[in-house]
Amino acid sequence: MKKNSQTVRVWDEQGAVIGYTYPKRAKGLVKKCRAEFVSDKEIRLNKQCPTYENMEDNEMDNENIVQNKTNFITVNPREWCKNPCAGSQTVYDRFMISNPLFQEVESAPGMVEVLSVGQWAWRGASYVINGFQELEPRTEYHLVFWLNGGENDRSDETCQLQILFSDNNITASTDEFMDGLCFRLNRGYIKPLKKYKGWELYDIPFTTTDARYTQCQFVADRAPMALMSAERLDTYKAMPDVPDPFEGRRPQRHNIIFEDGWPADQWYSTERLAVSKDNSSIPSSAAGEMQKRMQEMAEELRNEISDGIDIDALRDEIMDGLSEEITESIRASFHPNI
Repeated sequence: MKKNSQTVRVWDEQGAVIGYTYPKRAKGLVKKCRAEFVSDKEIRLNKQCPTYENMEDNEMDNENIVQNKTNFITVNPREWCKNPCAGSQTVYDRFMISNPLFQEVESAPGMVEVLSVGQWAWRGASYVINGFQELEPRTEYHLVFWLNGGENDRSDETCQLQILFSDNNITASTDEFMDGLCFRLNRGYIKPLKKYKGWELYDIPFTTTDARYTQCQFVADRAPMALMSAERLDTYKAMPDVPDPFEGRRPQRHNIIFEDGWPADQWYSTERLAVSKDNSSIPSSAAGEMQKRMQEMAEELRNEISDGIDIDALRDEIMDGLSEEITESIRASFHPNI
């Protein structure tokens, strides 16, 4: 398994490896006489060290935080590739972005690599896999990662994680994933552990079968999603949970493709929702103007009726005019410079 930035091996007093830690944390343990360096990248814990018991195998805290390094798997973008059975429609990419967790998490670097999967256009689903993993049979593992996007404003997207099991090293077909599990990562089917700056932290537990190989596969269609590697989950315990304040009113999640996270020309952009009233997508100023104009037109109707005008013809004319007034008012409120 990958150790991410936890590059210092930790030994117990009996010489057994019990995990990995960060170089800065290792120096701190040695400075406080809780451990000693065995080499530049290895430390041995003293029995009296409070950290000693916390690094024993199979330990979890009361928040179901994974502490067992053996069973921890994350998404390393460089280890993922297109499923060869997917044909040419799979769209994926790897690129660096400013780390959304920088300054919030001590070990987070300023830049981080992400894996992007899928596209907005309906041209077929995109499939990426992480190769064949020989994991321990009938053992629980946790796949942890940060996710962004994966939803569109029509609610017809696909955003899934599939865990596949096989006795041979033949890549699973995209039509059916043989023996395996499917996790829907959109529309609230699975609750993330935390939300922060448009990113959601997921912990996906699964138990292996007797099959020799385990393979993970992400599937995206009609909405791109971005995946970022996660560290051990206890790294984020002190980090605040900051969901989108307009989460209940938007038809899709934050997506890093847009500068603000959402398309600026849509009614659910942050700027437009911030000036709207209650659950209305129309700015309150525009709503007030429409109400005023409707009252004026009603008064005009009463005056015309008193003069003996054809009521039916006049009603039709005013209703057409009212429709045009409302449309123009909404357009003007959203595009004041037009």
